[in-house]
Amino acid sequence: MSTGVRELKLWQEAVALGGEVTRHARQHARRETRAFTDQLVGTALAVATSVADGYGRPAATEQRDCYRRAKRFLTELETALAVARHADIVSPTALSQLSLRITTVGRLLAGYLAFIERQVAAEAAVAEGAPPRAASPGAEQHGRAPHPTLGAAS
Repeated sequence: MSTGVRELKLWQEAVALGGEVTRHARQHARRETRAFTDQLVGTALAVATSVADGYGRPAATEQRDCYRRAKRFLTELETALAVARHADIVSPTALSQLSLRITTVGRLLAGYLAFIERQVAAEAAVAEGAPPRAASPGAEQHGRAPHPTLGAAS
């Protein structure tokens, strides 16, 4: 049983990404780049808060919208970090570390979005009178939680 957003692996990774971006941006913050680094940190924060917002939404369509927003912010963050690297605001080593974290968050987001898309399609089918399909065949047999927010199974 899930006790909250803190157990969500996607949220944990998004928060860690936000913390790392903040740490690296703070190390290189200068007066002339302050607006840029503030935007960089804000975008990293937006990824994590969008994930948390999605977790807190009751409807699958609302969750999907929040996770899509998180994915857009993640793409924006990746672009801003590339610009920061070219402007020597972020070191190549830091960019490499952050890119790995971005890849992890992106992969987890893609999984959540795929699951939610199936859930939305199943809900639409039920609304149209078609029988619902299982989210993942045999998931309950193997003790895996059928929803990614309820925990990960390995």
